[in-house]
Amino acid sequence: MESNNNIEGKVIVITGASSGLGEAAARHLSERRAIVILGAGRVNRIRSLADELTNKGAKALAIMTDVTKYEQVKALADTAVVTFGRIDIILNNIGLMPHSPLDRLKIDEWNQMIDMNIKGVLYRIAAALPYMQQQKSGHIINVSSVAGH
Repeated sequence: MESNNNIEGKVIVITGASSGLGEAAARHLSERRAIVILGAGRVNRIRSLADELTNKGAKALAIMTDVTKYEQVKALADTAVVTFGRIDIILNNIGLMPHSPLDRLKIDEWNQMIDMNIKGVLYRIAAALPYMQQQKSGHIINVSSVAGH
């Protein structure tokens, strides 16, 4: 029987992989035999998830990543390529939206949101794009919440 699983063997970097959509995507994609590289700040959660997926026969790797730090994002992409030879997909799935009225002037929260939701996305694209250009293929998927619109 012919398989039409076009995800099998793809190297997929997922940020925000410690919970929610990122964790669910990692589980779903690894069940379809994709190779998942899990990036998140909560290192214990992604290590636990990587161990769980590996124990089920999947290929998974956890890398502590603060997406507001370009060096860490670059290390995430570099590790994926060094370990598995390429990046087929990067799933940019992390963001935050403070829930306070503007007149409260929570400027630190604004800066944190900009660092994560804007700079962090640009860092992730910048880290993966050279590899995708070199291999002449790849997909960048940016996830946005309703709050982002």
